[in-house]
Formats: sequence, structure tokens, C-alpha cells
Amino acid sequence: MSETLAVLATCWGVVMGLAPLLQVRIIVRARDATRTSLGWPLILLVGFVIWFAYGVVKHNIPLMASNAVSMSATTTLLITALMYRRTAPAPRVASQRL
Repeated sequence: MSETLAVLATCWGVVMGLAPLLQVRIIVRARDATRTSLGWPLILLVGFVIWFAYGVVKHNIPLMASNAVSMSATTTLLITALMYRRTAPAPRVASQRL
């Protein structure tokens, strides 16, 4: 039973790790990431790195595998969001004529 749960948890961890790619698809289609949070994937990425390191220390391959996928997908999201982030235009100032 515990082996089945371990396989299920690893598989679902990989699926969860791939979830940021759904947002990548939306950004690429719209060619715009101005309304996409950068803080959220950055926080997730730090957590994935920590969990990956924990898996390395414990020699836990399923933990390392699912977090490696998560790190890759989240890094892809961050890079894509930065590539498609548009800078806001400078506010127009009405010129004053004397």
C-alpha cells in the first residue's frame, strides 16, 4: 500500500509541477504577461529548490524527480513572463504654453 501511495504521490507531483505550463500557454497566446504575477512563481521556485535539496540529502529520487520537473516548469514560466512583460507607457503630461 505504501509503495502504491509513493508512486501516486510522485506522479501527481509531476503533474502539479507541470501546471505552470498552462499559464505559459496563455501568456504565449496573448503575447502579454503584464497581468501575470511574478511573485507567485518566484515563491514556488524557492520552495521547489528547497524540497529538491532535501530530496538530494535524503537520497529520495521521487522527491528529486517531481521537484526537478516543478523547477523546470516554474523557471519556464518566469522566463516567459519576463519576455512578454510590457512596460507601461509613460504618462502623458499636458504641455503648458505660456
